[in-house]
Amino acid sequence: MPEDLISNYLPGEKESVILIKTGLSKFLQEFKSNRLSFPGLELGSPVIINVEDAYFDTPSKNLSNAQLALRLRKQGDVVVLGLKGRDRWTCSGVSRIEVEESWSANGLATILHYLEFLGVALTHPGVPIGSAEPASILGLMGMKTIQNRSLERTLWPLSDTANNKTCSLGLDIVTLNLSNNPVKFGEIEIELTNGPVNSIQNVFDTLIYNYPESLQPWQYSKLQTGAAIETLSKSSNCSIADENGELTPNGIKQIEQLLRKPH
Repeated sequence: MPEDLISNYLPGEKESVILIKTGLSKFLQEFKSNRLSFPGLELGSPVIINVEDAYFDTPSKNLSNAQLALRLRKQGDVVVLGLKGRDRWTCSGVSRIEVEESWSANGLATILHYLEFLGVALTHPGVPIGSAEPASILGLMGMKTIQNRSLERTLWPLSDTANNKTCSLGLDIVTLNLSNNPVKFGEIEIELTNGPVNSIQNVFDTLIYNYPESLQPWQYSKLQTGAAIETLSKSSNCSIADENGELTPNGIKQIEQLLRKPH
């Protein structure tokens, strides 16, 4: 099925992504959202969200081979299963499939239905969904964890002059829980809510203009970035993080070089 047709039938998201390319702690000290001004938009009060994410795939990488990702997200007592992928990058950011369902028998069935629609058939676990932890249930379906991370997100709503929420600005502090040592990096995401695509381009351009030495456009998902970090962290002759576990500018260059290599 053509990708344009698929995008018409599945929920999705549109966003622009910016990577913090200098020292994370230094940038957080310098970043003052109350000094930011975006033409035609008003920045609302922020909220802070803390989540734990785990990504899953089959040993044969059925999902990644189909350009899809399955995420289990925990926020407090709330567990959400998400399906993302088929990224399409343009100068305005990325458009991708995004389906999120609360963890339940119906939610899992919905995700399995979408996966089958996209050409990936997974077997139902064959046990009641509430009989074990979600990760164990996914394991019974032949899935394994491919990435674990913690995410602290500071989220600002952005509204137009008519007080319509058009997009959101998210400052994400990501901690990858690797087998050796955790590695931390930062991103800024501008996600379209209910406005024109040029709303996120407006915010994107303003941030890059205000912080040219600290920010750079980034055309990779957190899953891809995390996978590159994990690969490089296993190399004995490669140092990508400082003593605080934060990515260094040189480490970011190495990650970008790895991600640019054809697979």
